[in-house]
Amino acid sequence: MNQLPLLPIQLVDEQPADRSVSKDLLFIGFDEQDRRYALKTVEPAAPLLPLTEWLCYHLCRLVGVITPEFSIVIRLDGTPAFGSRWEENAREFSPGKVSEAQFLGWLQRTRADTSGMFGMDGFMPNPDRHMGNILFVQTGARLRALAFDWSRTAIFEPWPWDAGCNSAQNWNWFKSIGNIDEAMLDTRLQRLRSVTEKQVFEILQAAPELWRNNVSIESAAQWWQTNRDNRAKAVSDLLKS
Repeated sequence: MNQLPLLPIQLVDEQPADRSVSKDLLFIGFDEQDRRYALKTVEPAAPLLPLTEWLCYHLCRLVGVITPEFSIVIRLDGTPAFGSRWEENAREFSPGKVSEAQFLGWLQRTRADTSGMFGMDGFMPNPDRHMGNILFVQTGARLRALAFDWSRTAIFEPWPWDAGCNSAQNWNWFKSIGNIDEAMLDTRLQRLRSVTEKQVFEILQAAPELWRNNVSIESAAQWWQTNRDNRAKAVSDLLKS
C-alpha cells in the first residue's frame, strides 16, 4: 500500500459531473498540473461516502486489488474530498462503442483481477459492481482491470449483499461464462485476513475528521479483529456456491 499521504492535493478548478454517467459522482476536480479527479464528498444522503471510498481504496492496495491513484484533495471552498485520479487512457465498457466479443476478450485477459475485485466487494460488501465501474488499462504487454467506485458500499454491515444486486448478478454471469479465477479469489481473501486491526485503525484515523461523521474508528478496528476471518470464509462460500 502507498504510504498515507502527508499533504492533501489542492484543487484549482471544479466542474459538475455528468449525472447520466454516474448518479453518485457530483463533481470533478483539477489540480495545478491539470490532473483530473473524480470527487466524492460528504452529502446529506451519503454522509460516509468519502470515508468509505478511502477505506476501500486502501484495503485494495493492501491486498493487491488494483485501483486508480487516490488522495485527499482540498476543494475550492476549503473542504476535503476524496479524489480518485482519472485514468485518462483507460478503456471502459460502453454498449454500442465496444463489441461483445471485444469486451469478453478484455474480461478473459483480466479474470484474475476481476476475481480479486469481487472478493473485496463481497467482503465489505459492495452491491453495485457493474461493468461500468471496471476500468481496463494496458500496462506494457498486459491488460489489467482496475476497480473504482464504492459509493453504494456498506462498512462491514449489513451483510451479505442482496441476491438480486448488480454485484451478485454480474458475478453469477462471470461464473456462467467461466470467467473466474478461484485461486486469485482465495489469495485476495487470505490477504484480507492478514490485514490487522491496527492497519484499519490507522487508515480511518488518517481520514479527515469531516468524513468520519461520528464513526468510531476504535469500534471499526475491533470489528475487523473479531470478524475478518469468519467474513472471509463466508465470502468464499458465497462466491463459490
